[in-house]
Amino acid sequence: MSAQTLNMNKEKIMNQQRSLLVGRLVFTAVAVSCLLAGSLVQAQTVAGVLKKKVGAVEILRDGKSLPAAIGTRLQAGDVIKTSQNSGVGLMLKDETCMSLGANSQVSLEKFSFDANTYVGSMLVNVSKGTFAMVSGLVAKNNPTAVQVKTPTATAVISGNKFAVEVP
Repeated sequence: MSAQTLNMNKEKIMNQQRSLLVGRLVFTAVAVSCLLAGSLVQAQTVAGVLKKKVGAVEILRDGKSLPAAIGTRLQAGDVIKTSQNSGVGLMLKDETCMSLGANSQVSLEKFSFDANTYVGSMLVNVSKGTFAMVSGLVAKNNPTAVQVKTPTATAVISGNKFAVEVP
């Protein structure tokens, strides 16, 4: 095997290890956000709340940029954007926990949840960056009611943990 082939294999392994590390870090951030979450938001128009924030985070709602701070209430249709060296942890009304890494953009396109029956649905669009999710009661009640969309695929979440990276 040539030195060039060995170097290419080393680089490939290092990239795989880096991706695995990013996935673990994002999952850990989601888990910590869930542990720190506390009580759920009760208002019907509110889909969830921002629980953890590091660096510059922006929420776009109805074409307007809103300041993002811990406790900011999220609505269906909101777009959450992180910048370089930033991240955010979110908790939805059904106890779904989400985490976005640096340079990410995620849209909560649809969210509905009935706290009495646990019936609801969710559609999340991951445009770019790293995203991890620990699913809540909507997925537990009906796994096909939760979908995550990327530029190249749409996934129905089966299980309670999910992470994706979109370049």
